[in-house]
Amino acid sequence: MANATVTCTKCSKQFLVLDQEQQFLQEKGLPLPTMCPSCRQTRRLMLRGGRVLFKTKCQKCGNEIVVAYDPATVTNPIFCKEDYEKYFQENDPIISDPLPEN
Repeated sequence: MANATVTCTKCSKQFLVLDQEQQFLQEKGLPLPTMCPSCRQTRRLMLRGGRVLFKTKCQKCGNEIVVAYDPATVTNPIFCKEDYEKYFQENDPIISDPLPEN
């Protein structure tokens, strides 16, 4: 088999399907892809459900950070990675109240 040039059904760009890919698809009984890799990746991401990111500031140091939840609806403090790690070490019940020794 030779490499195949296929036109994407979504964006009309041409993309290459390598000989090894064609052999793999044929062994699995699958058809050649009809969309280019970029359009396939976009489709996969859309199937996951879109993730919305929000810009906000760390409530301890004030640095700008990006979070995956809406700061307007969250009641817990929002920290950057460094401040969160410090907060967790200071407030971790396992570290501050270890198990008694036998």
